[in-house]
Amino acid sequence: MKKLIFLLFFITCLSACGFKLRGAMPLAPPLYNLYLETSDPYGELARHLRQFLKMSGVQLAQNAAEATSILTILSQSTSDQLIGINGSQQTRQYNLVLTVTFQVSNAKNRVLVSPQTVTESRALTVINDQVLASSNEAMNLYSQMRRDIVYDIMSRLSSADITAQLTTPNVNSTHPTIQKKMTHAAQR
Repeated sequence: MKKLIFLLFFITCLSACGFKLRGAMPLAPPLYNLYLETSDPYGELARHLRQFLKMSGVQLAQNAAEATSILTILSQSTSDQLIGINGSQQTRQYNLVLTVTFQVSNAKNRVLVSPQTVTESRALTVINDQVLASSNEAMNLYSQMRRDIVYDIMSRLSSADITAQLTTPNVNSTHPTIQKKMTHAAQR
């Protein structure tokens, strides 16, 4: 009985703080028939993005001509920045960074959502005598960052600002208020 009460209390606390599992996100109607354009259509980022889009009820078109909207991954870049080295120079710490830029346009190449940049970073410690393990850890961290970036892209596409931008006629995609809000959200 105590376990049941604890479980109910725990679930109530989770729902009260706004916690919810990642899953389907409601998108604006123009996004429900979408073509995903990327330079790496079989890569991990595109695969995860397709999966999230399908979970949200999006019909993925086979080519841009069949779609009402086109989600274009403009760039995807990785980098590492040296953070520090210990006194014996045996251990180094890096900051791994993954940056993705995307935009949404319609079938006539009119930009509906101006280019948005999403960045994720993780810290990696490299020990000289464990280089292979560090390399595998870096690959795992980049994989996690790609999943998180896909979630961030989906969150932006389902945001109230972008939904309003896509559903309100004659709204300029570079409206300063919308750009300011999106820039502020990207900095958080």
